[in-house]
Amino acid sequence: MKTNTAIRILISALIALAFAGCASSPKPVAHNIKITVDKSLENTSLQIDLIGANAVSDIPKWESYSVTEYWQPGNATRRDTDRITLDYGRGKAASQTVASTDAKWKRWLDTGASYLVIIADLPGVSSDRGGAADSRRLIIPLDAKAWKKDKKAPLEILVQESGLRLLTPMAPKK
Repeated sequence: MKTNTAIRILISALIALAFAGCASSPKPVAHNIKITVDKSLENTSLQIDLIGANAVSDIPKWESYSVTEYWQPGNATRRDTDRITLDYGRGKAASQTVASTDAKWKRWLDTGASYLVIIADLPGVSSDRGGAADSRRLIIPLDAKAWKKDKKAPLEILVQESGLRLLTPMAPKK
């Protein structure tokens, strides 16, 4: 009899823990993403790719993938990636926004994307480093609670000669 009661208590505790974990787990959402090139780059031709990434299967690859290799002509990884490409340069807007309503967001979120990988083809920057050490790569969470901003305000990124810079502050960790 005591064994059955102990088992019921243990099962109840495990169920409660499972529900508590679900309640606090990240909820990836589509964001408006505003990317602006610095005045020093306004007449420089460059491209920026945005990629929805799954934390388990994609992020380890993107953290270590050579950004230099990614931008090589005919690169299979870039060609096969479900991405949005933004073009900047002479005669093009220095600031561009990818709307949260863009159809690409639905595909990314439907395949479990919980991060956005942003990769810039910056002229003159070619030292490959892993993760955030490579200033041409920025990986940001899509969890709505990760950001200290109005829900409709875009996540803002500035492209400088030295690399990508996140302007939107992240929310403090709880």
